[in-house]
Amino acid sequence: MFKLLFIVSLLITNTSFANKADIADGLKRFFGEVKHEDIVKTPFNGVYEVILHNPIDSLFVSADGKYLIKGDVLNLETLALLKPSTRVNTLKQSLINAIADKDKIIYPANKEKYVVHVFTDVDCPFCKRLHAQVPKMNELGITVKYLASPIASLHPKAQGKMEKIWCAKDKVKAMDDYQAKNIVPNSSDCANPIKQQLKLSQQLGVRGTPAIFLSDGTHLPGYLSATKLLKTIKQRLGK
Repeated sequence: MFKLLFIVSLLITNTSFANKADIADGLKRFFGEVKHEDIVKTPFNGVYEVILHNPIDSLFVSADGKYLIKGDVLNLETLALLKPSTRVNTLKQSLINAIADKDKIIYPANKEKYVVHVFTDVDCPFCKRLHAQVPKMNELGITVKYLASPIASLHPKAQGKMEKIWCAKDKVKAMDDYQAKNIVPNSSDCANPIKQQLKLSQQLGVRGTPAIFLSDGTHLPGYLSATKLLKTIKQRLGK
């Protein structure tokens, strides 16, 4: 009996590896190498979730690696959508949390309840609108930590300005001065993190600014007022 169970278990395991190998082979020419540990079964029989890393994303594919599912998948019994696992958000947040606070521009709340990271471009109009909301966000208990994501195709001079701001002795004042008065600090060149943060934003799938990330890794693209952001945080985090 034990021997039979072992053989069945071995067959199941080998089938799983075979499926994962098929999926990895099927995706390779489109997405590059896919690790087997990034391929996991879903409740949808015959469908796997695949985690991609550059940019970080999640997609559903058939077990033979021949079919990519695009669009909603609906459970006809529960009427619930098949959603990606939390692995994508967890991966995104771990990369953001790995950035040292000294490389961020931080606006702390007096009575901190929540922390958001915002990828910004100082010449982005909606980033300026969001920056005007930061004092209100702080009042509502939201700490804002800025990261850099200058978009050269739209604002070719933004990266140079942001390097000056990040190299300033008082980065918060430098950011405020530029956002309110368009004053670029006369700071000396320094080893700044702008290029690294821009590269990270691209890996995280940021395609526009502002890009807000909650503490669970949820990506909120675009501008939100302070009150709308608080409402969204509470809905998402259940707090």
